[in-house]
Amino acid sequence: MDSDNSNGASNSYVVGDFFPHETIRPSQKDLVEDIDKAIENKKVILAHAPTGLGKTASALSVAMYHSFKSKERKKVIFLTNRHTQHQIAIKTIAMIKKKLGENIISVDLIGKRWMCNQEISGVFGNDFGEFCKALVDKGECDYYLKVKDKSKLTVEAKAKVLDLAKSGPYNSEQMVKICKDSEMCSYEVSLALGKGADLIIGDYYYAFNPFVQTTLFNKLDIDFENVILIVDEAHNLPGRVADMLSSNLSTLMLNYSVLEARKFHYKGLIYWIQELNRILLDLAVFSKNEKEKKVDCDDFINRVKKIVAYDQLVNELEIASDEVRKKQKKSYLGSIAKFLESWKGESVGFTRIISEKNSKQGPQIVLKYSCLDPSIITRDVFSKVHSAILMSGTLKPTFMYKDLLGISDGVEKEYGSPFPRKNKLSLIVPRTSTKYSVRGDAMYQKIADICQDLSFKIKGNVALFFPSYFFRDEVCKYIKSEKTLLWERSGMSKEEKEMFLADFEKHKEKGAVLFGVTGANFAEGVDFAGDLLNGVVIIGLPLARPDLKIKETISYYDKKFGQGWNYGYTFPAMNKCMQSAGRCIRSETDRGIVIYLDERFAWKNYYDCLPREGIIVAKEYDKFLNRFHST
Repeated sequence: MDSDNSNGASNSYVVGDFFPHETIRPSQKDLVEDIDKAIENKKVILAHAPTGLGKTASALSVAMYHSFKSKERKKVIFLTNRHTQHQIAIKTIAMIKKKLGENIISVDLIGKRWMCNQEISGVFGNDFGEFCKALVDKGECDYYLKVKDKSKLTVEAKAKVLDLAKSGPYNSEQMVKICKDSEMCSYEVSLALGKGADLIIGDYYYAFNPFVQTTLFNKLDIDFENVILIVDEAHNLPGRVADMLSSNLSTLMLNYSVLEARKFHYKGLIYWIQELNRILLDLAVFSKNEKEKKVDCDDFINRVKKIVAYDQLVNELEIASDEVRKKQKKSYLGSIAKFLESWKGESVGFTRIISEKNSKQGPQIVLKYSCLDPSIITRDVFSKVHSAILMSGTLKPTFMYKDLLGISDGVEKEYGSPFPRKNKLSLIVPRTSTKYSVRGDAMYQKIADICQDLSFKIKGNVALFFPSYFFRDEVCKYIKSEKTLLWERSGMSKEEKEMFLADFEKHKEKGAVLFGVTGANFAEGVDFAGDLLNGVVIIGLPLARPDLKIKETISYYDKKFGQGWNYGYTFPAMNKCMQSAGRCIRSETDRGIVIYLDERFAWKNYYDCLPREGIIVAKEYDKFLNRFHST
């Protein structure tokens, strides 16, 4: 490739060769240059880059350039936790392929379960893996048999993979349909395509779940040293990895397991499961006003050993669950075995807690083995890959993510918004507070009055994001509005969210008010494009009273970095606020108002977390709203 710099990116990357668009924004050009330098120097770059900057196009174009120019073709792996970003990545690589005039082979991988053409309703998580394995081992999956003959691809599958490599790129839905029409396993075909692919698009767990990572990298012959890793929406990575490494056991799970053991005649297991239930109840003796406490690893194991040898119990549960899955595809017995095995894991960077929780089925006791430190996994990944790009519109402060993920030699960069500043009004209104010490009817009324006034004065649709459902409901008893009022509910399904948004859009001319919660259904991962949302009000900081896990996290990061409260409590809450604020402006033609309603947003430790561009602190907001609406 020609390394002439006449097109303006850097000494090695030429925008005109791989960049999918005809023009590049100034701030996007900076991002492109920084990514180029990071890959060239085998570094990890952490990029806080606001919405609309063109992060996907920037990262993929530079990464593909370096892949193509290297003697040994680099494997580019693009990871994201959002389905819509899979689609955007596929469209971007299609544009690059067309502009370049060379074939770029890519594959879009989603969870194996979601690519399966069998009837698998009601099969989740680890159960699906066991169900799939059993079906393949017994030679009962026709889709698989049409792709694989023992360990080798069939002649028909080889032809299909060659055709897909030339005619792609395809997103996962298209791949599933193509393979179903050919009566082939779409996951196995995708893996075969991935072996020769220049780009793999997938979820975080393909690189960060130890078991999945090892399996995938071995099947595709991927060497870490040859990988350029792109992590999209990287602010979600620490939490996702911690969840992958965590496990829990509940009295509800145990009750279902007893029913399962009876149904399939494993009567010998019933006594042991009932004794596990008794152990949980015995452990769940809490001090006054508490519903949780820490549990010692050996204490739990020794209690189990008084009933049966620990490893024998795990083994018996696993054997029974394998048989159960052959008949009903899923097994609670297997879930117990998985938890008992994980409980024996490391203690450093983990905590073990028992608590009483309310659920739809009533109160239950939950024993948790929870990961506090995702760097246990991520540190090794980032140290092994050739280079990595972590990017997000809320990757702030970058130094926190560098620490949390164990990145020893990272490059931290922050970029300004590419959108016209006149299109956005950002105000901190320090007239109220959501601190527990000042909560009460008088404060609820004051917050309600301001929210009601803002909802009236901001034209069109407005979203109010509260720190919790309880706080929202206390405040909203005092709110009246001529606009249509729409209330978000906890745990909404995908279909319910889509119906809610359709209803919200229907009222955009006269205006509607969305009563939401920071960090919940509509505060992240939802695009309110165009004039669908004209204003966002973030009411207070989502700082719940720290539970035991949060306290353990604070203590852990205090010892490790001297940043316990910031890393375990303050910064994650501010990140949620910035995610809520980001719903308003999604393109360079959008106009919107963002209000941070709480005096603490003006305090230095919180203010420093907010984007500084054009933010104004003002108790009286009328003149700013009037000026914005008049331009």
